[in-house]
Amino acid sequence: MCPFTRLLAIAALASLWLAGACLAQPFREPVKGSAERAAILDAIRPAVEAEMRDPVEFVVTTMRAAPNWAFMQVEPQRPGGGTIDPGQTGLRDEADMMDGLTVFALVSFQSGRWNLVDHVVGPTDVAYAGWPLRYGVPPALLGLEQ
Repeated sequence: MCPFTRLLAIAALASLWLAGACLAQPFREPVKGSAERAAILDAIRPAVEAEMRDPVEFVVTTMRAAPNWAFMQVEPQRPGGGTIDPGQTGLRDEADMMDGLTVFALVSFQSGRWNLVDHVVGPTDVAYAGWPLRYGVPPALLGLEQ
């Protein structure tokens, strides 16, 4: 085999390996309706309900879980799908500086349950970018490039 052909074969194998590595995510999305998904959402519910000043349910945009971590982006709404008026929440003074009520949250699995680690409501930037350094969460779980 000539050196050029050998180089092409090595490059082809490397690209197949890289493609497989990119597809092999270190996280999963908990199944809608599963007990795990409900437990993860219930971990953030008290903090979000305190800020919204009423019960909420969540529309999940993103949820990624690893064995001991879960990250999510959710849209809170009133039970039954009602819209939340930011002016009627505990965030009313910040509402004009927020980008809606989107919640980004990080939870960890400890002592047999999911626990809220941190969350942010309505950020105008990537407010969770520092969480890998602060909490040791894998950047890939947050969708951050390493």
